Amino acid sequence: MMALPSAQELRWARQRRAHVRAAGDLLDLVLPLREGAGPPLFCAPPLVGVSWCYLGLSQHIRSGNPVLGLQSRGLRRPEPLPVDMAELARDFADQIRIVQPDGPYHLFGWSLGGNMAHAIAEELELRGHEVRLLVLGDATPALPYSFGRAADNATRVCNFVLREFGYQPAIPPDEPEPEARMLALVRERPGLGFDQWPDERVLALPRVVRNNLAIAQAHRPGRVSCPMLFLSATRGQPPTAKKVASWRPNADGPVDAVEVDCMHEHMLLPQPVARIGAAITARLL
Repeated sequence: MMALPSAQELRWARQRRAHVRAAGDLLDLVLPLREGAGPPLFCAPPLVGVSWCYLGLSQHIRSGNPVLGLQSRGLRRPEPLPVDMAELARDFADQIRIVQPDGPYHLFGWSLGGNMAHAIAEELELRGHEVRLLVLGDATPALPYSFGRAADNATRVCNFVLREFGYQPAIPPDEPEPEARMLALVRERPGLGFDQWPDERVLALPRVVRNNLAIAQAHRPGRVSCPMLFLSATRGQPPTAKKVASWRPNADGPVDAVEVDCMHEHMLLPQPVARIGAAITARLL
């Protein structure tokens, strides 16, 4: 019997469903989340590949800077996925420079998005561009969340996708056809937004998740010289000092840390994201 979701999980699910309804099926590689003046804040996607989770954050960037989400390939249409993090970073750096040809650049990524943002910053600096701010949302080089070898476990991947879109991850471990069951669960809950997607688009999500996880697990980050802000979720291990120390070999510039009273997976809920938005706003120029 599956445990009932906690109050935080219910809030998370409601927020995810609201984001799905608000974003519809917007899967462009660069998704405008808020218009504004000045240098944009580019947000790298978490593991699921879409950046709708940053809709709440965009309301708390008080400086008026535009906020844009980067989103994974392979969701809008079938296409080759990046073979490694370096290819992903080159692609996203190209997309960023289409929007903003010249620096300085400001980057943010929560969870696996932090690993992507660091790789993008490395790529931009290799091209000779200035990255003025790199914000890592509770990301570490060792991928701190306990996903294990989920890339090889279709049931865990499909349950992860369901949770990320506000559904109860209710596929049992012994399900012989987890992707078919995932589709059935989506179709059984009309009105949440995700059910309007065609089958092939829903089924693209596990493929993108597995690829993002695989390239992140194989990636060994290099060094960046830009200022770094580390946002640490404090309701869990390891402690902030250890998480920050894990990035020291990959940062030549200053590293600041701001602690956020939440669990890693709830970092973009309204109360934590308000603190995150204030911390980022204070450092945007």
